[in-house]
Amino acid sequence: MGDSLTCVDLFCGAGGLSLGMQRAGFEILAATDVHKTAAKTYEENIGQKCVTDDIRDLSPKEFFERGDFGPDEVDVVVGGPPCKGFSTAGPFDVDDPRNDLFRQYLEIVEEIQPDAILMENVEGILSMHDGAFKNQILEHTDTLGYNTDYMKLNAANYGVPQLRERVFFIGYQNGRQISRPEQSHTGSKQKRVTEYDCGDDLKQYVTTKSAVHDLAFLGVGEESSKYERDPETDYQERMRGNHSKLYNHKAPNHSERIQERFAKFEPGESVDDVESRLGSNEIKTKKHTIQKWDPETPTNTITTLPEDFIHYEQDRIPTVRELARIQSFPDWFRFKGPRTTGGQRRSTALPQYSQVGNAVPPLLAEALGKEIRATLLGEQRVVQS
Repeated sequence: MGDSLTCVDLFCGAGGLSLGMQRAGFEILAATDVHKTAAKTYEENIGQKCVTDDIRDLSPKEFFERGDFGPDEVDVVVGGPPCKGFSTAGPFDVDDPRNDLFRQYLEIVEEIQPDAILMENVEGILSMHDGAFKNQILEHTDTLGYNTDYMKLNAANYGVPQLRERVFFIGYQNGRQISRPEQSHTGSKQKRVTEYDCGDDLKQYVTTKSAVHDLAFLGVGEESSKYERDPETDYQERMRGNHSKLYNHKAPNHSERIQERFAKFEPGESVDDVESRLGSNEIKTKKHTIQKWDPETPTNTITTLPEDFIHYEQDRIPTVRELARIQSFPDWFRFKGPRTTGGQRRSTALPQYSQVGNAVPPLLAEALGKEIRATLLGEQRVVQS
């Protein structure tokens, strides 16, 4: 095996996982996703073909032909098959036709027989069907010749300003041992970062303010294509790079009523916190997942719903660019398609906010990619306990 390694990305979305693999030294040969707008984002930023189709209607052979690559060219298959449609009732079987997305992922793996596989999903996948889902994945990949295990990783431990926990299944052929990516940051989920002593070996968690404060000049209903504040932290400088133009930085035009509601929140407070402090009738909303960012901590896991968060300095929800910063997408990465959509349009026109929220943070993906690369090239480091 040479130093040049390749991968394909299934269920690629906007390309967070692919971007991280690229930065870890992998060449992306092709990708596939069902959403046309996400595919446009992917192709513009990753610079590689995204086969846009429902993977259940896409045979491995057709994927190879439309992606213009051969199965023998691929070293690693990565991806995150969605599991939202699975029932939690009754026994789970990965070979059940109803579980087509995972089956299709594994069929493509079986056809390609890469040296390594990487599968990302939410933490709940471990407890689904009392662990039967997890066990089926491990057993099925074992029959394909892979030594597979899983690990839970928090993105904040890898320099992402977000307490985002995800599960990663990693498998290798030829009995290679599975190892965790080396952690670079640490902190406490209970304390503000400024109050936490992390020692000499690791950096402190990246806070929300240190990630996005140079973008906080935008008020309600405003937008900007240029920076109006200088970078203040290493993270901000890293996200900017040498880029001078600002993309996807447009704030919603909230009504005065909404702005007044947002102004009642203190940093870090949820709806329940505000109602407990001011009274149960103060917020007047049925949505109780709203939280105001605490500038001195990483954010909680961002979702596909931007209205889950309120900016710590402005009485508005975050912009697409600010959420992209929280996910560790660099500022040159431009999201395509509508900012928001609703109803049936979401099935094809995945909005920018959802593209950001669904993604694997590129900095976390890069750490994983470097670990996989080191293992495949015989430079294995920390063995998973």
